[in-house]
Amino acid sequence: MQSSLLPAALIAIVLAATSAQSLASHAIYQGSIGKSPVTLVIEHTNGVTRGIYSYDRYRTPIRLKPTFLNTPMRKAMDELDPEGLPVARLHFNTTNFYPNTPLISGTWTDYRSGRSLPLTLKPQGFLEDFLRDERSGTQTHSLLQAESSERFYFQIPMMLSYDAIGAIEVMDKATGKRVQVLALSLPNICNRGINTVRVEQQDEHLHVHVDKRQHCAGASFKWDDDERRFLQL
Repeated sequence: MQSSLLPAALIAIVLAATSAQSLASHAIYQGSIGKSPVTLVIEHTNGVTRGIYSYDRYRTPIRLKPTFLNTPMRKAMDELDPEGLPVARLHFNTTNFYPNTPLISGTWTDYRSGRSLPLTLKPQGFLEDFLRDERSGTQTHSLLQAESSERFYFQIPMMLSYDAIGAIEVMDKATGKRVQVLALSLPNICNRGINTVRVEQQDEHLHVHVDKRQHCAGASFKWDDDERRFLQL
């Protein structure tokens, strides 16, 4: 009987946490800019559209400037450099980043040179808020994170529901392979979409954080050169 009560208890915590949050959804795409394969994640939260994309060759997430629903520029998103300055524009032929749009096309334009390349994207997966779509608990897509280090990028595999996450996947940029899974205690209502994981260099060590807040115990990990892996602090 105890095991049958655990899911219900977890769902109750999720419902309590999400009741004070905005519903959100994420669309994951793969395609190309010119001849270069890319992966794109579009996040919708409370009328704001955010995004990141990466070239599959380099696997470094690139932020896109957030846009607001029902604005004239909602079909375009600026690519930002590490200092947060616009350097290019992704223009889409639609704003409907949902399963009923099987193909998205557009252009990528460099602001400095004016060079434009065709952009083509196909959907790979969709993650929606637990309250919107009961199917979200059955999806197993990993959500790319906006922050990365020189060597690693990070993903959040969705578990049980949109908000309850149980792990951080540490991925090697050079190979695209998973090198470690950082376990988080459940229930951990910590999901902030593409901004769940925070990465910083501190005291010559690489640190990875999930920040503590209401309904989220948080967690911190530090890279250990001797162990060649992240250790929880």
